[in-house]
Amino acid sequence: MTKTTIVACILMITAGVTGCSGFIHEGPTNERIKDTTGLTVAEAGAIVERNFELIWPQKGPVEIANLTLPGTGCRTNPNSLMSEGPPWRPRYTMEEVNPPQEFIDRAMANLEAMTTRGFTLVPSQRPDNDPVNRLYRDSTGYTVASFRDTSVGPRNEVRFSMTASSPCAAE
Repeated sequence: MTKTTIVACILMITAGVTGCSGFIHEGPTNERIKDTTGLTVAEAGAIVERNFELIWPQKGPVEIANLTLPGTGCRTNPNSLMSEGPPWRPRYTMEEVNPPQEFIDRAMANLEAMTTRGFTLVPSQRPDNDPVNRLYRDSTGYTVASFRDTSVGPRNEVRFSMTASSPCAAE
């Protein structure tokens, strides 16, 4: 959605005009995903699980109970502007509080190693962005990412998280 579209929606809502669905990209339907990629939530979830195991600095199996299934919705509700599905983007996220530098170094090396599996770094559009905040995407739409928040809570904790997610997948 462009800035102009967002401004137009805000102006319409402020003026008392309800609904902005003509401006909101509502996203693909479950049927469209079935007819195009054929990717299912179960198939995508298994790939997300494996990708996460490859990037997380501590070795061990990913607990499937923590995998967000069905995940984030691939469509935007025109009234609430919230994501909804189906279809869904399964994802897995873990966070480490106050990680040692060695942990972050291993995480960055693991992300970079995903380039040998077809992932490419998506350049940040923010020049002030923490260099640890990275997003890699492959040609099919799977992503792996890291994010560091350095001012969380009253003690200014550092929270480092990693995420693996999929493209839209049908139920």
